[in-house]
Amino acid sequence: MLKRVISLLLASVISFSCIACAEQAKKAADTVAEPETTLDADTTYPRPNIEKTDFGGETFMILYPNWGLYVDYFFADEQTGDQMNDAIYKRTTNVEEYLGIDIDQYMLGSILDIFPTMQQVVMSGGDDYQLVLTHCIQDLGNMMVSGLLLNWNTIPHISWNPVYWNDKMNETLSIYDKLYYAASSYMIADPNAFLFNKQMVDEYRLSDPYQLVRDGKWTIDTLYEMARTVSADLDGDGKFTVNDLYGLAAESDWMLISFMYGCDQYMVKRDETGKVALDIYNDKMLTITQKLYDLFHGGNHTYLWLYGASAESKILMDTGRCLFSVIPLNSSKIYRQSDVDFGILPFPKYDEHQKEYISNDWSGLMCIPAVAQNTELIGMTCELLAYESLMTTMPAYYDVLLTGKLARDDESVEMLNIIFSNIVYDMGMNYFGFDTGFMALFYMIPFMIGRDKSTDLASYYSKNEKAANTMINRLFERMEDAQ
Repeated sequence: MLKRVISLLLASVISFSCIACAEQAKKAADTVAEPETTLDADTTYPRPNIEKTDFGGETFMILYPNWGLYVDYFFADEQTGDQMNDAIYKRTTNVEEYLGIDIDQYMLGSILDIFPTMQQVVMSGGDDYQLVLTHCIQDLGNMMVSGLLLNWNTIPHISWNPVYWNDKMNETLSIYDKLYYAASSYMIADPNAFLFNKQMVDEYRLSDPYQLVRDGKWTIDTLYEMARTVSADLDGDGKFTVNDLYGLAAESDWMLISFMYGCDQYMVKRDETGKVALDIYNDKMLTITQKLYDLFHGGNHTYLWLYGASAESKILMDTGRCLFSVIPLNSSKIYRQSDVDFGILPFPKYDEHQKEYISNDWSGLMCIPAVAQNTELIGMTCELLAYESLMTTMPAYYDVLLTGKLARDDESVEMLNIIFSNIVYDMGMNYFGFDTGFMALFYMIPFMIGRDKSTDLASYYSKNEKAANTMINRLFERMEDAQ
């Protein structure tokens, strides 16, 4: 059973949205060679239509920040016997040998260093880097409007095959038919998820969370009803503190923003001209605000801590003192030795009428410096890295999730399938999420509801609306001027 479900998971995840993009996949298939490699017995993926060549050992240099999945899941200088490391190494050497190049990388200290480094590179005119890996938010809009990037749509040899290029992201982040950031199988998606304590579900005679997901009944209201049944002053001091038992425990910061996307609500929306407007103040968001306030503060069933809190101030799933907790999936390794029997769930839906469970991607993106000269090399390398990732690193990464004690049963594998099959993007998040005013709105759930315990979205929105709209209008005006 597990092997069959893993096969389904991989087939679903690595194709991003092939079912929804069947017509695009058919068109893309016309541009590639006959199938040569199989990931499993049921799924066949054609190689890119790129002839083997020799660039004479030319260096393909990748610049990236010390952040997120880049640290553990992107680069390997030698084989070590570790499954993920060796898959990365194989990906790199396969592309190097096929093109006669040397793929190298240079890490900067933090996400704050990418923008100034890119400014220096472009000002100097140096062809120092062929590919840059970014944060999911930091300075993405600034780099784009500052003329620091090449348009991916001008890069040769990029097939946009939706089997290993992310067409959902392309559609969301394109402006005036220009695309300055891209994602492929090379960029591992990084969603947030829920964990639940199986023993507590049994002890409190609660509904099976897995079946709730299958039945389309895993909603914010369901989460609230289940969480509020679990609450106990374990140390008997008459106060609810970090030492007690809760229905939900979470950090009141960026991870809570995923509630919004789970409800199919976004920061911005496009009009018929392709321009973008704020879409965070509406009846649906008002309802979400009240529901989350009740979940967080409507009793003693939720424990929240602020970003930067000490380990002693947190209640994680492995403490056994919470029914539900919120995690980024990339942190799964911290639970490998946990004795708590837990399961994995997607973020809850807005209501039962919502068709799908939705997860937003917190992973970084790829861009190309405006002064990069050899676009032939860049296009071929990026196309092959996407394909080789499909065949090597992505299966290894999901196997790490599946066998590294994050997914402990077939049902959790099924839930991972759901999570990774419905990844979404939001221009508001990626291009404006850290900008003045806009950031306040983007962080409304952890800040206004979680931290400040307020439901006054009208006042909060009114206070920040002008600054947020200014950011949006400025970006589109500068992009229009660059036409």
